Amino acid sequence: MVNLVVVSHSALLAQGVAELAQQMTQGGCQLAVAAGVDDLDHPIGTDAIKVMEAIESVYTPSGVLVLMDLGSALLSAETALELLAPDIAQHVELCAAPLVEGTLAAVVAASSGASLADVRAEAMGALAAKAAQLGENVAEPVSSAVAKSAPDAQSVSWVVRNPNGLHVRPAAKLVEVLAPFAADLLLEKNGQCVNPRSLNQLAILQVRKGDTIRLLASGQQAGEALDAFMQLAQQHFGESVTTTSASGFTGVMVPRRAISAPLLQWLPALPVFMPRTINAEQIAHEQQRLHQALAQTTEDLQQLMQQAEQQISTEAAAIFNAHGMLIDDDDLHQALDARIANQLICAESALQDELMAMVADYLALDDEYLRVRELDIRDILHRTLGHLTGLPPVPLSVEGEIILLAEELLPSQMIGLHHGQVKGICLSKGHIMSHSAILAKELDIPMLVGAVGCLEASRNGQTALLDTAVGILKLQ
Repeated sequence: MVNLVVVSHSALLAQGVAELAQQMTQGGCQLAVAAGVDDLDHPIGTDAIKVMEAIESVYTPSGVLVLMDLGSALLSAETALELLAPDIAQHVELCAAPLVEGTLAAVVAASSGASLADVRAEAMGALAAKAAQLGENVAEPVSSAVAKSAPDAQSVSWVVRNPNGLHVRPAAKLVEVLAPFAADLLLEKNGQCVNPRSLNQLAILQVRKGDTIRLLASGQQAGEALDAFMQLAQQHFGESVTTTSASGFTGVMVPRRAISAPLLQWLPALPVFMPRTINAEQIAHEQQRLHQALAQTTEDLQQLMQQAEQQISTEAAAIFNAHGMLIDDDDLHQALDARIANQLICAESALQDELMAMVADYLALDDEYLRVRELDIRDILHRTLGHLTGLPPVPLSVEGEIILLAEELLPSQMIGLHHGQVKGICLSKGHIMSHSAILAKELDIPMLVGAVGCLEASRNGQTALLDTAVGILKLQ
């Protein structure tokens, strides 16, 4: 197991950090303190010998991560590293993470059995939760294990021709194809690199049509990973890409027609919870609750995927396969666990804070097609909160032919709708590029989005004319 050393000018500060960290793990990894100097009149300072002895006291072949406060603490740690025997020093890393947040994140990761590289990465990302809560953007570090592979990596490049770039479905296909290979991988665009096995990181890369992407690979199966990438790229990441001809262009037609039917307002109840704080003894329980809820959501998504494939199409099923990949992400799970442990908050709050931070990331993207994928994140959030609170989603019950009115429809809420009953959909919000709109097209259900005020001005059972050809809902 990886162990930790805290280096500080102040013995009281270091002991406080150590005490807080040890409460997080209740007997997990070992943590040693090297703080202050042996001078009663001037106790503030650092001592390289103390740092060396602290490292030796907790050393294991798995490694030791050293966290420091500032200034001479770094110099003392570097000197200690030089004083150590080489066979020990090679398993010691100095970490620039913030002392308090970094130590808490690192001790949780180390106690779970993570590698030295992963413990360091967790510590370095410790400010992300606080930054997100304050509305600040902090770039998360690329995994050090992957980053170290880049200098001597093999690589291949591809110019993306998909009309909407690497949006969720082709990106999910890429994650799926690269997952089995024993190789360290990076996907690069214009100097920015992300982990291509993380659907969330691929989204942030914003790969558009015409962009050149490069896969860098090193390790045992680097060649196989590159070959698989190129084969998938040549298939346009599982999408059908048409080219223009001299006579015209191909495109997607949204169902356009006029229909008249009674209105049914649908205002599905969203899961609500009371935010609460927890104590250190409850951390593991809350983390377990959250992982169980995510597992239930994964099962739901498998069922939705099967329903979509049977009732609609393989392309529709791919939407929910991508949802599954969004939550089956090690980075996401680590971030959720860290929120619970570092902030001492319940599973519901950790989930909502983390996924709403992801929503904010998507909304900040330049690409409109990717920006509207925030609805997919909220779909996952609502479903998982439902499992945590015991209030799972209730499907729509329809009798007769209706025009469905709602503020917004999540992609999963589209499954089960049938054009024989739901003759049309009118949303006061929504977006024509959302997966909900794509599913409406596949279901052959006309949909009007952005009809502000339609809910307030109408009533259940009122007959209305929905004309998606001209974009209007007329109340009768």
